[in-house]
Amino acid sequence: MWDKKWVKTTGLALSYPSTILISAIGMKELVERNILSKTWGTIIFLAIIFNTIYLMIYYALKNKNKS
Repeated sequence: MWDKKWVKTTGLALSYPSTILISAIGMKELVERNILSKTWGTIIFLAIIFNTIYLMIYYALKNKNKS
C-alpha cells in the first residue's frame, strides 16, 4: 500500500506548513518574552526551515533509484 522509500519525504512535505507555523509562533513568543534576541529568533527559525528542506531533498535523492 505505502511505498516505503517515499514515506519520510512525504511525511516531511506534509508537515512542512505546520512546522513553519509552530516555529514562527514559538520564536515570536521567545522574542517577546526577551528569552531570545530578535536576531537569534530569526536565525533559529530559518535553521528549522532550511533543515526541513534539506532533509526532504536528502531523502528524495537517497531513495530516488531504489526499487
